[in-house]
Amino acid sequence: MKFQQYALWTWPGAVRAGEPQRLVDRAKAARVDILIPYISRRGGTRLINGVETVDFPQYEDNLHALIAEAHRQGLKIHGCFDEMNIYPLMPADVQKLAQVRRDGSLGNVLCPANPTVREYILGDLRRVLKGFAYDGINLEDGYIFNPNTIYDPAHQLGTQFRTIPVCFCDWCKAHAPIDQLEWTAWRQQALTELVTALGALVRPFSAAARMPYRRAFYPPDVAHYDGWQYCQSRDAMMADWAAWPLDFVCPMTYFHDSRIVELQTRECQQLVPVEKLWMGLALGGASAEYSFGATKENPQYFNDAGKLAEQLELQLRLGQKQCVFFEHGQMRDEHIPVLARFHG
Repeated sequence: MKFQQYALWTWPGAVRAGEPQRLVDRAKAARVDILIPYISRRGGTRLINGVETVDFPQYEDNLHALIAEAHRQGLKIHGCFDEMNIYPLMPADVQKLAQVRRDGSLGNVLCPANPTVREYILGDLRRVLKGFAYDGINLEDGYIFNPNTIYDPAHQLGTQFRTIPVCFCDWCKAHAPIDQLEWTAWRQQALTELVTALGALVRPFSAAARMPYRRAFYPPDVAHYDGWQYCQSRDAMMADWAAWPLDFVCPMTYFHDSRIVELQTRECQQLVPVEKLWMGLALGGASAEYSFGATKENPQYFNDAGKLAEQLELQLRLGQKQCVFFEHGQMRDEHIPVLARFHG
């Protein structure tokens, strides 16, 4: 048995490099079917020597070239859409609509319950769909209600486990059942309503999904991931992605530890039909444990070709038919023949 389809996230650096043929050639050699480049205006913003530099027009020109080359070679492009995270190119009046923590500090994410935020996000998706020849849209994992969790295993080693509740913006204070029993469900529903409205504009429609979905699924001996209760998608981030109207979902199980990958895959299989489940695997140094002490001299969590083969074999044993990989910038030449070998 082999995989039926692959997708590959393509972070802004690869688009900025302006080498669409090389990028597509590598993806095609790996038997990738769908590229998922970052399409947000945020892709045109980067730090150069500590200074934020904006080159949005050039970034979008490069995107057009990448889309054209991918279509020429028979690959599809699903744009990675992110208008929840706040960034400099976002209109100033929209940036003011950030989530507000209980202590009064601002998050770096818009409040998805606010109708003005929803109107802006939907409007930008319409702009993107009109201006680019995308074959689908994939939501970036920023579609969450609580970006204030101190512990996040996908990005950092958690030494301080706590959550600062959100959202206390003016709109939520006027409309949300703050601190009441139904507040969690209210926020989950607010996100689901936004995602549903986005999905009404485009098909196929998918989303990156934070893991774990719920901490209760996992055995107690996974002790070093106790912080998961603070970043579980459904009840901490309010992102109940299993209830979202998606054509397929991409859970980000970016781990070197294949036991964790297996556990997370099994949790997802209880939530989503296998034909809609594209498990996300890490390439190179993108595994969630990498910051837990790995260095270039001692890359104990590096997902090399051998580790990739191990996790692909695991996914096939579990009955998976599709995979999505993070990401092109981490895909080394050694990964390419392994990916090709496991694709049908």
